[in-house]
Amino acid sequence: MKKTSFFCSIFVFLFIIGFATQSTASRKSVFYRMAKKTSSTLVSSSWRNLGGNCNKADQLMQIIGDGVDRVTRDIRSGRFRGRMAVDFGNGYIDGLVNTLDDIIDNCSSECGMIGQASGEWSAEIFCAVSEVVGQPAQFDGLDDRPNLICGEAYRMSCESSFVGKAKNICPVYAAGHNFDLYYPASRGGCCSYDMDD
Repeated sequence: MKKTSFFCSIFVFLFIIGFATQSTASRKSVFYRMAKKTSSTLVSSSWRNLGGNCNKADQLMQIIGDGVDRVTRDIRSGRFRGRMAVDFGNGYIDGLVNTLDDIIDNCSSECGMIGQASGEWSAEIFCAVSEVVGQPAQFDGLDDRPNLICGEAYRMSCESSFVGKAKNICPVYAAGHNFDLYYPASRGGCCSYDMDD
């Protein structure tokens, strides 16, 4: 079984957003699959180019952060609307989260840093999608699986950074029921440590 983090979103990141939809429908969407492949490729190729060196995790965070900045600009530009924005955001986060599995396994001492970055990036995408759909985005959830090596450090960092970042950049959406369900690992939110792809 694979252990994956998710972050929403760093790598962030199953942001399943927008109006209530079934996760299976979202995962079959062309936009979902396209975004998941894009973010998965970004993480895996960047990590390979850095030699898989845990001492270069900060460089990986910078590369992925730059990618998230580009994606949030695309979302806000109107390139994606409504359901397309929701599916794209969810897929991008899902790809980030699932691809970090090996990195988390190999760099358990970096889990807190990865969780913090994942939470921040997930918050950026949450805010961008919330602005596009005009209400707090919804996340359709990950199955949270405890992991003694990394899970708690990842979750704690992800959750605290997600809340702080979202309240800072989109306070109007960082409240209420959807927000309270979006990130907590205990509720299958984007900060769950999901071992399954």
